[in-house]
Amino acid sequence: MQQRVMLYFGSFNPIHRGHIALAEYVLDRDLCDLVTLIVSPQSPYKEAAELAPELDRFEMAELAAAASRYPERIKPSVVELLLPKPSYTIETLRFLEKQCGDRMRFSLLMGGDQLAGLAGWREAEKILQYPIWVYPRRGQATELPAGDLHLLEEAPLLDFAATDIRAAVAAGEDTSRMLHPKVAWHIRQKGLYRKRE
Repeated sequence: MQQRVMLYFGSFNPIHRGHIALAEYVLDRDLCDLVTLIVSPQSPYKEAAELAPELDRFEMAELAAAASRYPERIKPSVVELLLPKPSYTIETLRFLEKQCGDRMRFSLLMGGDQLAGLAGWREAEKILQYPIWVYPRRGQATELPAGDLHLLEEAPLLDFAATDIRAAVAAGEDTSRMLHPKVAWHIRQKGLYRKRE
């Protein structure tokens, strides 16, 4: 029997309580057996200016996943750190299908804002052949195009994003409601997201 693996792509810059709450939510509802956090080295659709080193982002994802309610079922992956860059979702899916497709059945977890821009992604029509679980963004309407798409209407929506966390770290503000203590400790130890002099 194939394991149901939900792929959660992101820069996780840094990973925060909202990311983990979503992963726990889909597991609570038995939408998959495992959530894999695909740490992206550099999205071809995002600026790299404030991106922390990829291994730091992977280590923070490991810390956050290990501290979750499902440490054995939420795991980060280095797959995109090993593949040619820039990383395209369809190429990662092809690689995973080739390596694990006989024993794993993949679905995707993405935000409504990502879905809105999906038409511009490489081979978007092939990505849409996978089941996609979509969490809405606060204050944004989410429209689902044709395909195997499912809106997670009751998904936990937190009122902050990674951008807010980076700004709070740079300003020396408290981030405890947004970050797990071990992630916050890693950021302090490595001096990540501080203002450049």
